Amino acid sequence: MEISEVRQILEALLFVSERPLSLKELKELIKTDYTDTDNIENILNELKEESADLNKPYEIKFVADGWTFATKPQYSPWIKKLLKEKYVLKLSPSALETLAIIAYKQPIMRAEIDEVRGVESSGVIDTLLDRKLIKVTGRKEALGKPLLYGTTQDFLKHFGLAHISELPLIEDMSKDVQESDNNPEPELLFDGRKFR
Repeated sequence: MEISEVRQILEALLFVSERPLSLKELKELIKTDYTDTDNIENILNELKEESADLNKPYEIKFVADGWTFATKPQYSPWIKKLLKEKYVLKLSPSALETLAIIAYKQPIMRAEIDEVRGVESSGVIDTLLDRKLIKVTGRKEALGKPLLYGTTQDFLKHFGLAHISELPLIEDMSKDVQESDNNPEPELLFDGRKFR
């Protein structure tokens, strides 16, 4: 089988799949017709680079440990109109705060989350579990064997991350906050005039 045909088959598989496909899955799907499965990752990376360079509204991305087609971010306003925000995941500030704590400190116990937040978090944790953004990753070897929480593949997919290591560093975010505090955006009066 020619590489050009393999490229088209890979694109077709990614196009019809409702979820990111792992390299292992793609190799398994194509191995009977294409024996050089070690080359598939190179082909996918080439397709990714080409799709990013093309003047098209979509690209091939590696997200949540899998390959998928995705629309480019600049088209999200129109896509949201089409979907009427049906699939937009809305989280409360407390849920986002809890999710950030779990993402950066995983695996983490509920008591540790409560300590960082300063309030009880079981309701928010239940919501995040229901939305499949977090999961129970195990139990801590401590008195009572409390549950440990971590993020899921859906978390990575929702935030467009290939791996949890792609989260911005806390130190970088602290610098950004300090810079924005030192250079506050001008506030607007009701008629649009700026004041400080």
